[in-house]
Order: sequence, then structure tokens, then C-alpha cells
Amino acid sequence: MDRDRQMIWLGYRLQLRPKAQCRSSLTDTEWQYANSLSTKRSLQFCNGRALARQLLLRYQGVSPANADISLPSDAAPALKVCSELWQLSISHSAQAIAVAVSRTNKLGLDIEQLKPRNTDDFSREYPALTGATDQLAFYQRWTAAEAYSKYSAVPLLQVLRHSLPADLPTHYLPLNGFMLCLTYQHADAGLTITEDL
Repeated sequence: MDRDRQMIWLGYRLQLRPKAQCRSSLTDTEWQYANSLSTKRSLQFCNGRALARQLLLRYQGVSPANADISLPSDAAPALKVCSELWQLSISHSAQAIAVAVSRTNKLGLDIEQLKPRNTDDFSREYPALTGATDQLAFYQRWTAAEAYSKYSAVPLLQVLRHSLPADLPTHYLPLNGFMLCLTYQHADAGLTITEDL
């Protein structure tokens, strides 16, 4: 398979931008939908879509008008670039947002704010978290479980009840106060990471 088709572009912001700064990257329908949401959810929605389209513009030369993202439903958002189905995963936590896109590489992405937790209780209850001896290890396992849930479309509680697949390519990115985890299909995929695009 052509390596460019397997490429993954990952972007993140640790501080959401105001809605008005995202407006030019959203469709009129998305903007109307965003205005029907709570302030927090609206910011997350606008930033996620704007960041996805900015990644596509920067790395693939795709104008925002040629990147169609489905409105929220029970399923993950679907991305079509010039009518071709692409892979998309979006995650948010507190004031942070992360987005990954790829032409063909199936994706799952999670970002979590690092907060003190009783990790022992979680690790005892859920096999996917077993062996997390400190906060960093706990958040690596937690974000891996969330990312795998998105990747596989298996509900998170089901994922937590089993050990995670050992052979799935996974990339961790510790950030200032956050942990990010990306799972993806092709181990030889190229990965480009951009902060605060």
C-alpha cells in the first residue's frame, strides 16, 4: 500500500480556541449545530472540526469545503475528503483537544487530563488497567483502553474487562498535564504530530 495512504496526521491543542476563531473552518450547518450546544460542548465541537480541517489543509492541501464531517450521532464522526471516506478520531479533555486523520489507517485516539485518582481500585476492577503502578502508567493504560474502544467500536466497559491486544500499534504522547494515546492499524505508518495548529 502507498505509504502516503497510511500516513497519520495528529494535531492537538492544550487550550481550546474561542468559537469565533474556528468559524471559518465550519460549515453553516455545523455552526448552527454548535450554537445549540452548551458553551463547553460547543467549544469542543468547533475546535475538533476546525483542527481536523486545518490538518487536512496543511498536510494534504484539502480546503475546508472539501472535508465533510458527519454531525454527532451514536456513531463516531465520519470524514469524507472529496467524497472519499477517510479515518478520523477526535478526543477532548478539560481544555484540550486532539484529532487524528488518515486516508486508510484505522484510528483510535484519546487524550486525558492527569488528575489524582485511586488507581489501585481501578486496576483491581478492570483487567485492562492491571499493572499500573503509578499515575503515569495508569493514564497510559486508561488512554490506551479509550483509544482501543474507539478503534474497535467496542464499548469502553467491555474493553476494560479484558487485557488490551499486545500487537496493536500504539503511540503515547505525555503532554503538560495530559496523556495522549493513539492506536492505529498499520505498524509501518508514518506519523506527523502538530501542536496548536
